[in-house]
Amino acid sequence: MVSVPRVNLVIEHPLFKEYALKNAQAEEKRLFCKHGFEHGLAVARIAYIYLLEEGKTSLSKEVVYAAAVLHDLGRWREYETGEDHALVGAELVMPILLESGFNLEEVKVIVQGISEHCFDPKHELSLLGKALAYADDWARDCRSCISQKDCYKYSREMDEIKS
Repeated sequence: MVSVPRVNLVIEHPLFKEYALKNAQAEEKRLFCKHGFEHGLAVARIAYIYLLEEGKTSLSKEVVYAAAVLHDLGRWREYETGEDHALVGAELVMPILLESGFNLEEVKVIVQGISEHCFDPKHELSLLGKALAYADDWARDCRSCISQKDCYKYSREMDEIKS
């Protein structure tokens, strides 16, 4: 198993903890999917596997995992102000990434991926943006969700197992 020490620094960063807590508080009564650490980790694993299966190995595991665990960090601001959480999150994560040892080029790639993760992955996106967009949907357990009939993201296709 490959260690991801900078990702561990990310999830221990005080700002990560603060924003994750704000997300949890904002989603406490949310009936739909929540955007906590478990979701981020599922997105990380799926995005990394997707990239490996596509033969796209130019991104390090740490870059993919960092982007995935951070991709929804701006959700609380979207709930408060209506701002796009992907764009807000892309701004919020920069100091976390830099203080966790990611270089400027890696930060640029991660920030772009986070800012694109809500777009349709069939559109022209960065490599990381596409992986996050697919993984963000594939990480959801829509088949057994009690809120599926009211969910704006749900489609019958999401009931299918993807490999």
